[in-house]
Amino acid sequence: MTIFSRESFRLSVVMIMVTTLGSACGERPAPQSSRGDVAPDSRPSVNRLPVSLNTVMVALVNQAADPLWVAAWRNPQTEKEWRELERRAIQLQLGGALLRLPGTGPMDATWTSNDVWQKWASELHNVGTDAVIAVKARDVDQISGVGDRIVEICEGCHIDYKPATPTGGEYGELSPTPE
Repeated sequence: MTIFSRESFRLSVVMIMVTTLGSACGERPAPQSSRGDVAPDSRPSVNRLPVSLNTVMVALVNQAADPLWVAAWRNPQTEKEWRELERRAIQLQLGGALLRLPGTGPMDATWTSNDVWQKWASELHNVGTDAVIAVKARDVDQISGVGDRIVEICEGCHIDYKPATPTGGEYGELSPTPE
């Protein structure tokens, strides 16, 4: 399994701090269902992420999603591998929540003000929640289903918003292969 890079770690810490600061400053948290789903019309009122949404997707979401769908090919064997996979599931859940907020990118405010974008971000958060549940249950079949949904969500959103350059050229080609 890939170790969390220094840059990804820093980005995650910054994003958590931004989200936490928003909550601490009286921002209303997004309403959630009993399983943790975020309602599409409940947008937190944090002003802006310190990075672009593309950076969130490439440095956080992609780094979290890939090990989850690869887990169906390479079943986790050790407690350490399962803990790492659970951490990635939580990162995916967080990434979906963060993608609901505008960042510094040129299209970020436009995208996050769109209900379709908000639906995709909510679905990503929700699949992250389901990934956490599947990993905690050590259910590889359920993880495989989550992996399929991750692909559907990411591809659907990219078709709607970024069909030509999915990563915007950041960090080179990141997607793993079964080998």
